[in-house]
Amino acid sequence: MWAARRARERDVQPREGERTRVAHPATFAAPPAANAEGAHSAPLPDLRPLVAYVDDSPIQRAVVARLLSRDYQVEAAGSGEEALALLRAQLPDVVLCDLVTPGFDGPDLLRRLKADPGLRHLPFILVTGDEHAAAHSQALGADDFLQKPYGPERLRTRVDASVRASRMVRELRAQHAELVRVHSESKRLELELHQAQKLEAVGRLAAGIAHEINTPIQFIGDNTHFLSDAFGAMASMLALLREVVARAAPGEAEAVAEAAARLELDYFVENVPATVRQTIEGVDRVASIVRAMKEFAHPDQKEMVATDLNRALQATLDVARNEYKYVAELAVELNELPPVTCHPGDLNQVFLNLLVNAAHAIGDRQKASGGRGRIGVTTLQDGGEVVVAISDTGGGIPEAIRDKIFEPFFTTKEVGRGTGQGLAIARSILEQHHGSLTFETVEGVGTIFFVRLPARQPGDPEVVG
Repeated sequence: MWAARRARERDVQPREGERTRVAHPATFAAPPAANAEGAHSAPLPDLRPLVAYVDDSPIQRAVVARLLSRDYQVEAAGSGEEALALLRAQLPDVVLCDLVTPGFDGPDLLRRLKADPGLRHLPFILVTGDEHAAAHSQALGADDFLQKPYGPERLRTRVDASVRASRMVRELRAQHAELVRVHSESKRLELELHQAQKLEAVGRLAAGIAHEINTPIQFIGDNTHFLSDAFGAMASMLALLREVVARAAPGEAEAVAEAAARLELDYFVENVPATVRQTIEGVDRVASIVRAMKEFAHPDQKEMVATDLNRALQATLDVARNEYKYVAELAVELNELPPVTCHPGDLNQVFLNLLVNAAHAIGDRQKASGGRGRIGVTTLQDGGEVVVAISDTGGGIPEAIRDKIFEPFFTTKEVGRGTGQGLAIARSILEQHHGSLTFETVEGVGTIFFVRLPARQPGDPEVVG
């Protein structure tokens, strides 16, 4: 009888070094019956826990696999090297390993697993005939032990406990990862809310200041125009008086000439028109900045609206002028664009962040090399999308940090100059608009950021031409 059993075991043993995977007993049953159309139903996935068993004895591997096959899938390996490859290909619920195996042994395999971040959490049961198995396995860092000789019930008890612990650890790690994700998302939303509230407050303040400036600027402009007209009339009157004086008696003409020289009338006639003209230009400049501030700071509606993106960009350029005028020349090419459905205030913030970053990049390079840089602003239509490209001749983005620049709070600027929120907020705003923010950069040459937006948002009514 024993000989017949050994013969049956030999018939199912793999060659030395092969993995052994014992299927669920149901897989040895007759093929499933065909359905009415003659097609076989697809096999159900095997959801049983997976045990990795390492032992150099093919017979022992087959015996253990058969003992566990009712409740577990079993993947077997005959050496430490083979087991390590198996574990990296398939993550089991528990590792059952003999103390002595070919190549590197059980303790060596255990040390390699604990050094691998992806495998260190696997429960490891050390199989040993050592009479001090408990102390030995604990000293090696194993999670449990199985002392030879052992019976089927003891084997299942050890494996069951380790699998339960493994599943619990995996569930806890998954819950922890979800909590980390939720916490990160919560922090991101909190940051965006804080920034939105801050921008709203700054917008209200800017709108109020613009309104307060607008009234005095208007009467300064009106008065300056009046003075220009009045001086023109007075200059004409002076010219007529000169003609009259030229026909007067010599003594009277000389007295008038001396008075004119003393009062520097010629100087006034020559320079006052230019002074008035410069004043009017300054007033017009302030008025344009006030209009830009009012437009830039105008509170957004809850719904997106069709917006002239070129006009919004021009307003942002006016507001940000102080950031770039000392370090860079501005090259602007605004091509014809269709109206873009968006929150214009949010996009103004995106453009402002990119312009400020460009100015800072050029300023940092200017400290080392001197000279002025160049900021380029281009708009164009690309199919159903609108593209805004903002380039700079700064130092470029180092390769080591290119994958981090959109992370919240990441910044290379000194304290007080940057918070690391600008690009993160810009990308978030564009994602909410179903757009994107990408960049191209060359170290030592500069960087181009590309803002891509759909001209029409999902759900917009179709435009009938």
